[in-house]
Amino acid sequence: MKLNVLPSNCDCLKCQSMCEAPCCGTPEDFIKIMDAGFASRLMFDDWPFGADMLKPAMKGSEGERAPWEVKTEEGCTFWKDGKCELHQSGLKPIQGKLAHHANTRAQIGEIEGLIRSSWDSDEATEVIERWKKEVNYEE
Repeated sequence: MKLNVLPSNCDCLKCQSMCEAPCCGTPEDFIKIMDAGFASRLMFDDWPFGADMLKPAMKGSEGERAPWEVKTEEGCTFWKDGKCELHQSGLKPIQGKLAHHANTRAQIGEIEGLIRSSWDSDEATEVIERWKKEVNYEE
């Protein structure tokens, strides 16, 4: 799927505030993150539209189910000193890579649609099961 959105490096206050909630990504994003040794810093969540998924954890929810709050001042586990620890390594999930304060509703919808559809697959289930084993997740 081709998106009409370009990666962003904006670090304005509005873009920084987006990291108060973890960004979403595709199963492929999270395979790379787990392969890099960060499985314990992820959390299990379900997309409001029904697909189970992984996300970077909210601080304090590493290796657990996502909390009810979707955004906190502490933010994402990878948010440190005003920057995403995953950014330079190229491991930032797609929603974070493409996030920009000037994105239109249509662009945001495209990104969300891509992410949502990517978690509705056997591969996605396998990624979640791998994560659960790696962090000894129990429901």
